[in-house]
Amino acid sequence: MRVWEVARQPKVVVTPETPVTVVRAELRKNEEPIAVVVDNEKNMKFQGYLTWREVIQVTSHYSNLRAKDLALDWPVAYRDDDVEEVVKRMEEEKVYAVPVLESKDNPVVTGVVSIADIVDALRAAGYTPKAETVAEVMTTENLEEYITTPDERVNRVWSDLVYHGKLGKVVVRSKDEPIPVGIITLKQFVETGRWFFHRESERGLKTVAKVKRIMLRGAPVATPETPIEYAAKIMVENDYPILPVIDEDTGRLVGVLTIYDVARAYLEGAKPGRAKPAKKAVLPIEVRPEERVTYATTEQVLQQVLVAKPQAEALVGVTAADIARPELPAVTINDTVEHARRMMIRYRTNYLLVVDEKGEIVGVVTKWGMLRAIGLKGPIWKRRVHDRYFIDYVMDTDIPRVPANASIEEVALKLAEAKAEVAIVVDENGNPVGFVTKDDIVDAYARYLPGRAKVENVMTPGRIGIVHPHHSLYHAVKKMQTFYLDALTVYDGSRIVGVVSANRLPFVAYEDAVTGIKSRRLIWVRKLVRGAARKGRYVKITPLLVMDAMVPLQDVYVKTSDDVVKAIELMKQHNVDGVPVVDEEGRVAGVITKTDVIRELARTARLRIERGLPVTIERKEEEKKEEKKAEAKTA
Repeated sequence: MRVWEVARQPKVVVTPETPVTVVRAELRKNEEPIAVVVDNEKNMKFQGYLTWREVIQVTSHYSNLRAKDLALDWPVAYRDDDVEEVVKRMEEEKVYAVPVLESKDNPVVTGVVSIADIVDALRAAGYTPKAETVAEVMTTENLEEYITTPDERVNRVWSDLVYHGKLGKVVVRSKDEPIPVGIITLKQFVETGRWFFHRESERGLKTVAKVKRIMLRGAPVATPETPIEYAAKIMVENDYPILPVIDEDTGRLVGVLTIYDVARAYLEGAKPGRAKPAKKAVLPIEVRPEERVTYATTEQVLQQVLVAKPQAEALVGVTAADIARPELPAVTINDTVEHARRMMIRYRTNYLLVVDEKGEIVGVVTKWGMLRAIGLKGPIWKRRVHDRYFIDYVMDTDIPRVPANASIEEVALKLAEAKAEVAIVVDENGNPVGFVTKDDIVDAYARYLPGRAKVENVMTPGRIGIVHPHHSLYHAVKKMQTFYLDALTVYDGSRIVGVVSANRLPFVAYEDAVTGIKSRRLIWVRKLVRGAARKGRYVKITPLLVMDAMVPLQDVYVKTSDDVVKAIELMKQHNVDGVPVVDEEGRVAGVITKTDVIRELARTARLRIERGLPVTIERKEEEKKEEKKAEAKTA
């Protein structure tokens, strides 16, 4: 995986003369671990960067220090670097986040990336950790360096974080009784000013605060048997750079899991001499090696078909303007996910535009986008209002924009490359004039291209498109995300029993299937009653299976030799994003989905680009006038 696949836009961009106190405030406001220092926001020429560690070196409310005084210029990442190299670089230099530059010769900031971003991208792309449990990678050496107590002076912890490169410390009840009661990290220092030493002020040094004043109380802990995937989920979602690891029987600290350890688990595997714990959680049904999800690049996914066929070179002659719809239902950036869910049900749509206070389009919410987000955050529409789960948690901001004369093949390529479902059609001035959705392109294929391809020339290979009804639902969704599929065939070994369809899944609460495991996953250490003894509780995971969320489809399938249009008609009839496929002998061959149709058109556009042929359609003015006349007569 390359850095450009992981990088995101920086939220905090400053100039060299920006006061560090202002940078610190911006990092706190945007909940961001890194601020990029550039010449100006137009050319984005790299001048350095500051992280949580640099901004807390200012230990008062006031300081004359500027961004250039504390900015780092190394390590950095370049767009085409391998993420494994970048992780090693960041661990060696003990940094949590770095800027992403175009190249060594062109030091222009194109994004930022943190260790948490890399871990999150590996999870989303379908990487399976090479080390499965926390015990295989957790840090146990020099454990006392990671421990502090609630009554210790905060400046001692500050010194370890700033000068010794620690990302955080575990707060234990006492050194003699190392039972975790919380954590303290760089983020806690940035989020509050109650610890300031006032070294730069004229008032002199005041009494230094204690750790308990700013620590994060009730932080989650893991056990040695906790799956890495679940620990990674908790750390990424909450920006926890460390996680205490305890003995489940005694509650005492036995190790610390750092975000570097988690990245190692995905990229390298267990530390030397480490073995998997004897206790092993049992999955609902074991996923065989050939069924396991392995990472595939966008290019690989685009080319996957059951049986290849010679690519057609000619364009259909249909443009984005021909199939564009003039409007889509919209929600505002401040609306909740529950409101978006109601809008989708009310308007019977899979797509919603997201607009800001000025009415500008800032994103798109699709059922597939909601599905990806819910896979990480659970049934978020059911949460309380003050939990602040708004549209920005589920919307896609990478919306392809295409000219009105773009061919449907070009639009399909844009959607496939961005893994998007909606494209905005713009005029010569860049103003939106319509929208093309995945469904619009599929409908156009059925209308204009009957007989163009057989199912076997379009569908994804069978091994990828099939799941067992007793597989965990998490396994199915992970497979769909990795291979850019919006449906899977459910096959029990003897007969087809249904499909898992993306357009029917987002409102199924399947977070409980995060690991597909029934056992203790996470213990929250905290005071359950004010003034009472500290106690622990655990959450039991009850897995959902594929059969709990599938759409039953008996005797509904297409053959590999059938026309793709027949499959599209069945999808419409049963309101699903894919239908099962069998071969001429009646054996299950896999699934054909709407995204397979998108890929089929995208491959034609890619082939024409490789051969230097145009993929847009230039129509003569006479043809345009004739079309307008025909439309007027019809009206």
